[in-house]
Amino acid sequence: MNFVYGAYSVIWLIIFGYMMILGRRQTKLKKELEFLKHLDR
Repeated sequence: MNFVYGAYSVIWLIIFGYMMILGRRQTKLKKELEFLKHLDR
């Protein structure tokens, strides 16, 4: 039964890490979009 808890924890860590990566990518894209909007003026 400990294996189930371990696997469950690992899966949640992977999901959390993936969400962190997506958040950083979104922040980077938002900054780039603002930069491009500034160039258009």
